[in-house]
Amino acid sequence: MRVGIKGWKKAFYAIETESKVFQSLMDQNQSDPATWVIEQDRIKSLKNPTLLDLRSPDQFAKGHVDGAINIPYSDLWTFDNLEKLNKSRDIVIIYDNPVVAGAFAITLRVLEYKAFILK
Repeated sequence: MRVGIKGWKKAFYAIETESKVFQSLMDQNQSDPATWVIEQDRIKSLKNPTLLDLRSPDQFAKGHVDGAINIPYSDLWTFDNLEKLNKSRDIVIIYDNPVVAGAFAITLRVLEYKAFILK
C-alpha cells in the first residue's frame, strides 16, 4: 500500500530532529516536481533566469541554449561555482537525463535556489 509523504513522515518522525536540511527536503517532496519542468518558450516568463547547462564541456561545445553557462555536474558543488548562481534569479537546469536534472533541481531548492528543469 502506498501511503505517500504523510506515511513516510509518520514512520520517520518518531525521531526528533532539528535538521533544517531534512525539513527542507521533506517540504520540497510535498510540492509537485512536474511543475518545475518548463518548455524553452516559457523561459522568458521566469524572473531573470540563469540557464545552467550541467553537461560536459564537449557536449556544451557541440550545441547549447543561447545564454547558457556551462558548469559540468561533477564540478557544480564547489563554493566558487555555487557563487556563480544568484538565489534571486530563477535557475533553469539543462541536462540530458531528466532523473539527474530532477535530483539537481531538488538539491538546489533545498539550498533555497528556485530551480526549474528544461524539457
